[in-house]
Amino acid sequence: MDLLLSTGYIKHSRELVITQTPTEYPIQLLVFIKHALGNFCEWTGIRVLRLSFCTTIYNYELHSENDHEDNARAAQIAQDIAEVLCNVDTLAIRTMLDNEMLIKFAETLGRCYFGQLKDVWWMTPACIGSDCTSTRLTTCLLRHANNEQSMPLVCPQQLKSMRLVPYTNKFSWQCFHFDKQSNNIVFEDLTNLSLESRHYGIRVPDDTPILLENELNISFPSLRHLSLICVNITPDIIQLFAASPLTTVVFEGLLENALHLQALNLNRLSMLKVSTWFGCTISDEKFCTESNALFQSIECAVVVFSVDIDDMAINATDVYWPCLTHLELCSEYIEDLALDLVPRVPNLVYLFVRAFKAGKDETEQSAQEYFECLRQKYSQPSQSNITNVVLSFATGRPKSFDDLATDLFVHYLPKLRNIKLDNAV
Repeated sequence: MDLLLSTGYIKHSRELVITQTPTEYPIQLLVFIKHALGNFCEWTGIRVLRLSFCTTIYNYELHSENDHEDNARAAQIAQDIAEVLCNVDTLAIRTMLDNEMLIKFAETLGRCYFGQLKDVWWMTPACIGSDCTSTRLTTCLLRHANNEQSMPLVCPQQLKSMRLVPYTNKFSWQCFHFDKQSNNIVFEDLTNLSLESRHYGIRVPDDTPILLENELNISFPSLRHLSLICVNITPDIIQLFAASPLTTVVFEGLLENALHLQALNLNRLSMLKVSTWFGCTISDEKFCTESNALFQSIECAVVVFSVDIDDMAINATDVYWPCLTHLELCSEYIEDLALDLVPRVPNLVYLFVRAFKAGKDETEQSAQEYFECLRQKYSQPSQSNITNVVLSFATGRPKSFDDLATDLFVHYLPKLRNIKLDNAV
């Protein structure tokens, strides 16, 4: 920041990013930030403020010399910063440090800016909201920010895009302003919504469902794009979106949960994508039964199924997915490069195959023998409509592997227009 001030660049800057790793006494860090900003009028051009307090094994537990006094000082510093950076309309704050003083700082800063924000990325255990119900906020990310207090977080009426990554066992829809007489929470202008669950940044299925308060009436009359990422969805949650004019639904998680999507009018969608992967343990028989039930009668322009089939032995005769247009398969080794599945997916136009093991082993001779066997097995061109294929294999594959694979697919898929081979990562 000293460099910016000394060179005059700050006059032309619109975004300020402050990333710090608090040491033993974090109040000293906040004092430093305040002094570095000073009271310079040049900061009035800043529209975007991003603050990140990093966690390490060395600052997992932070100390305060005097909790009450430090909290008061942190709140005052936040107010001072908001006065210096007075035109901020996009705020991003990130800290998972469980430190009362830092949380007080983040909470106060959020409240100072709240009425003027258009975008907020709130990644902290603190409460953000204010008592004002009139805001400019149209986009927000709330990550682990849901509180158990009565102070509402966000006014829902003007939101256009929202991403929620909550602590599901603490989440309450009452974090949004709502009409206390009708108990209605109406996201009138919201067109994009993503509900996600992450554990330490990793996408894994969450067993805890996002709960609904029976006394609240929640509606999304303008919602068009819905993403459900690793959340344990229940029929009640899906029912929230039954009347929404959805055009795109993206689901990642347990296949049995994906079956709840059938409560929506999937035929009016322009795209449905369902992904399931490692961590979603399921028997071969159950996988076939549930996937067949899901992909039978959807009249949707684009239906994508992305699946990690490690530890599963899929018998092609046990599956039939007539609605699929896009299929993405990932495994250490995929039998027949998924060609055996092609007749079972009659409307497929795009096939992606990622295998970390190319053939039974990785020698030139084995590659020749492997593809000779496949050429005999798939000697007659199929009736498939596939036009695009992407094959991703281990970097240590034989040199001839790519050419042999290309020849095989071009022969078996008469409508193929594009085929790409790359390295699996």
